[in-house]
Amino acid sequence: MNGATGDGARSGARGARGRAGAAAVLARAALRHQRRSWRTVFVAVLATSLLLGCFALAVTTVALGRPAVERYAAAPVVVTADQTTRHRGAQAPLTERLRIPASVADLLRSVPEVARVVTDREFRVPADDGTTYPGRLWEAAELAPWELREGRAPEAAGEVVASADLDLPVGARVAGYRVVGVADGPAALWFTAPEAARLGGQDTVDVIGVLPGPGVSTGALSTAVRAALDAAGAVDARPADERPADDTGELRVLTGDGRGAAEALGATPLWRDLLALFGAISGTVLMVAGLVLATLITRALRHRAGELALLRAVGAQPGQLRATVCREATAVALPAALLGAALAVPVFALLWRPVTAQAATAGLALPVVPWALPAPLLTAALTVAAVALAALPATAASGRPATPRGSGKNQPPGGPAPDGGRAVPQPTAARRLLPQRRQPTAPEPPSRPGATGASTSGAAEAAAVAPAPRAAAGRRPARLTEASAEPRVSGRVTLAPDDGPGHDRGTASPGSAVPADAGRTDTHGPRAGRTPDRLGGSRSTPGRAGAAADGPERGAGTGSPTTPAPVAPAAPPTPAAGSAGRRIGGLVVLGLGAASAGSAVALPGDGAAAAAGAAVVVMVIGCALLGPWIAGWVLGLLARPLRRLGGAGGWLAVAHGRADSARLGAAIVPIVLVTAFAVVQLGADASVRHATAEQARAAGSAEGALATTVLTTRSELGDPVIDRHPALGVTAEELRALDPGVRAGDLGALGPGTVAVGADRARALGAGVGDTLTLRYGDGTEARLRVVAVYERSLALGAFLLDRGQLAPHVTDPDAPPAPAPAQDLERRLSTAAVAAIAALALLAVCSTLTVITVGRRPERDLLRRVGAGRGQLGTMLAVEAAVVAVTGLLLGAAVAALPLTAFSWATLHAPPYLPPGQAAALVAAVVLTTAAGSLLPALRR
Repeated sequence: MNGATGDGARSGARGARGRAGAAAVLARAALRHQRRSWRTVFVAVLATSLLLGCFALAVTTVALGRPAVERYAAAPVVVTADQTTRHRGAQAPLTERLRIPASVADLLRSVPEVARVVTDREFRVPADDGTTYPGRLWEAAELAPWELREGRAPEAAGEVVASADLDLPVGARVAGYRVVGVADGPAALWFTAPEAARLGGQDTVDVIGVLPGPGVSTGALSTAVRAALDAAGAVDARPADERPADDTGELRVLTGDGRGAAEALGATPLWRDLLALFGAISGTVLMVAGLVLATLITRALRHRAGELALLRAVGAQPGQLRATVCREATAVALPAALLGAALAVPVFALLWRPVTAQAATAGLALPVVPWALPAPLLTAALTVAAVALAALPATAASGRPATPRGSGKNQPPGGPAPDGGRAVPQPTAARRLLPQRRQPTAPEPPSRPGATGASTSGAAEAAAVAPAPRAAAGRRPARLTEASAEPRVSGRVTLAPDDGPGHDRGTASPGSAVPADAGRTDTHGPRAGRTPDRLGGSRSTPGRAGAAADGPERGAGTGSPTTPAPVAPAAPPTPAAGSAGRRIGGLVVLGLGAASAGSAVALPGDGAAAAAGAAVVVMVIGCALLGPWIAGWVLGLLARPLRRLGGAGGWLAVAHGRADSARLGAAIVPIVLVTAFAVVQLGADASVRHATAEQARAAGSAEGALATTVLTTRSELGDPVIDRHPALGVTAEELRALDPGVRAGDLGALGPGTVAVGADRARALGAGVGDTLTLRYGDGTEARLRVVAVYERSLALGAFLLDRGQLAPHVTDPDAPPAPAPAQDLERRLSTAAVAAIAALALLAVCSTLTVITVGRRPERDLLRRVGAGRGQLGTMLAVEAAVVAVTGLLLGAAVAALPLTAFSWATLHAPPYLPPGQAAALVAAVVLTTAAGSLLPALRR
């Protein structure tokens, strides 16, 4: 018994190896015969892997970002206030400097481990010409350290050292002071300690640098400083009654890379915003990449349905088919993904360099560490896995067996086959496009070349071209029946209008695109002596002529070689693609997307943007499910003008589109995706810019006003949230020059203890005139302010208007001139680059999908050539189909984007959406050129 078990195991192992060997042989053969399709897949996988690899490196680099350490690089320990405010567990960085009492420096000088304590505070020095210069204490240069290039240190109250960036020579006079030295470092004027205390104040300081004594390590120094601060109960300079309840005011002791947080206050908010930006973009990138790969692999295998079904008919097991297709997909995807991962590193290094430079101006360092460089390998592995997973359902759908209608339970899959049970499958394309006739029992005269059939693809080609034996008259194998069940529209198709007497108007079989009598001759009938030359025309030949397919030919039922297969009666065009469940699911998904878009109207700005973005994704998925029906409906709408304007090519395009609406729908969906995505992303940004510019023109100039940010707290689904809003500090004179568009209240009452609120923010906070709001200034100080007015033009003037005198003490540098915000510009550029990259990937999906579809239709085009279609007619057919796909995709994508974009625009801007004509034209041109390249160029190659 053990021997029998061992024999069975060895036999099973040999069987497994045999099946694996067969799958490998089939995979290699398919790769040779399907080179053009797999070449397209290779390019798409390479681009996807490249894009995902670059995003992986970008996310990793941003995650490792930190504020740069420059000004305090020589101080091992830095003491500063906690630049973070808290609310019930939520945290937000502060953008204005929160200062610490100057007495803390005296406290630290008494610590035994401390050798020196150096304070630093930045202030503004006005000049006679109206400009202002940043001023600092000369001793603080030691914390960097910044060295003198020429001259000497300041010794008197009227002497300064100028930074080299100011380009002031020794001996020059600036702001009433004489330059006695030039030093390294950022633009600043360096003063003596007494003069700096007079100009900047002596009660508070920004940062305290601590230098250790001999033999004291950084860790020991930090511990000693922390203990001294805790023992003294040292806190920041905010009054206790103005400090929020969740803020302890505890001072921070920073070492190592953490010291950068004390330098650039905008670096931490920028870092968090970049993390949020890439987190949101990464989800969209993964979704688009997955859709690209799934659509492309599905279409690459869909046109091989006949080949896979034939393999099942001759005995291939489902596991062998899955293994074969997975081997093919992996053999193509693996080198493409690895190449894309390898290219991601230099491409990322090239594109990331300007990002790093611009982030450095905001004080944020984005280092590229060596151990993060293999990150694209992970995305390459995910790409290969996605390709393999996408191939499995496509294989199952293509090779699924089915039982033919009318067959018995005990019959073989192909039905009863005569001649010893041997059944030879007939090709799907030939069965559809050519009339079926019985095989002759005696040799018949040679027919014209146009009467031969055409193959479907791959392994089915030999069976399609070779004449089938008599045994083939039996029932077709069930697997081939299933594979040939392309989604189609039933009905009679007339190829061209009657061009005059003698014109040959054939009637096609159901779903056909050529005349039913094409390739058939007959010696009877009124049209004897004519046979098709080109679609839409005829030529005379002796003997036989094409007969109409409206009914059986003369001699039907007599065993004549010219007896045609029965032709289905004419029926109205009705899409039969897919299932009712898919249609219902698509309508439900579309409804959910529309509901999500509608909800944006009732949400505030950020919520409206999120709802609009989700609506676009959901509605594109709904369009993908409804693709065949959408394609059928569009063709039904355009059938008459296409036939009239396109001639025979237009007739062929309509017939083929109705016969395979699923193919047309699959070509339209990627265009819908790229159009909807681009319109929403570009339109949302352009709408905000356009509305802001319109409000700025109406509100007037706010030049000279004090710009900053304030914080509000709220709860979202039970979780605490801290929001940051732009605010403007104005004087009474500046306020008279503005027109904020007051909706309620009186701006004349604006003064200390009051605030004016933008209408959108007032609605979100549920506040009105006379209510009291609790705000936090940019330095974390909390204030309770009474609302005196609600105004409309908050995009141009900010969410809050405050009295300048009330706001200035909470701004780091209230006298600083307005300067461009590098953080906002960097975020905008990165967002634009990400949208362009995703749109490029979506356009690649359009081109790749259309290329695969066009390559898969080569047997069909060859068949049309054999039955008489001219090159010009085929070119017209392809051009008409490409035009239908491009126009339908653009219109449908614009419609999908219009609903959420309009809801977002009205909810946040109270204005219709806006898309610059130049951007719209560029989008249309890109889609049209991509569609033409994917549909027409592959057809020109043989």
